[in-house]
Amino acid sequence: MDPAAAFELVLLLQQFGQASDRYVESTGTRHKTHRTDMNALAVIMRFERAGNPPTPGDLSRTLQLSSPATSAMLDRLERVGHIERLRIDKDRRVVRIKMTPKAQADGRAMFAPLAARMMEVISTYTDEEVKLVSRFMADAAAGVDRARNDAEHP
Repeated sequence: MDPAAAFELVLLLQQFGQASDRYVESTGTRHKTHRTDMNALAVIMRFERAGNPPTPGDLSRTLQLSSPATSAMLDRLERVGHIERLRIDKDRRVVRIKMTPKAQADGRAMFAPLAARMMEVISTYTDEEVKLVSRFMADAAAGVDRARNDAEHP
């Protein structure tokens, strides 16, 4: 492995992260949505795709928020009609968070332009290259999570 090329890749990943942050900030500002709220909706969507809507505790752990911060965030999302709190488990004490159709429509409006541009970029790669980049991005995300864990538990 060429250390200079590897370092350049790390810098490019940082630039990608910063560009993504800028997009989320500008989109959130236009739609009057907090970054944390947008991150929460992405997490809720991921849990729902896996067939298991999250609990407030799941969101708190995933987003690394305190219980009061999670409650405040959920209150905001509920006020604007982006989530519902449901008791759908056999244990009726368990609250699950589900996205509303309004949240899905607002999310499409916010992120469809980004998705379109990303698909333009991805379409310039072969299937094999997309598989390789996908594997790299999954590994890179896992590496970031391991680094965060290492920093939290030295």
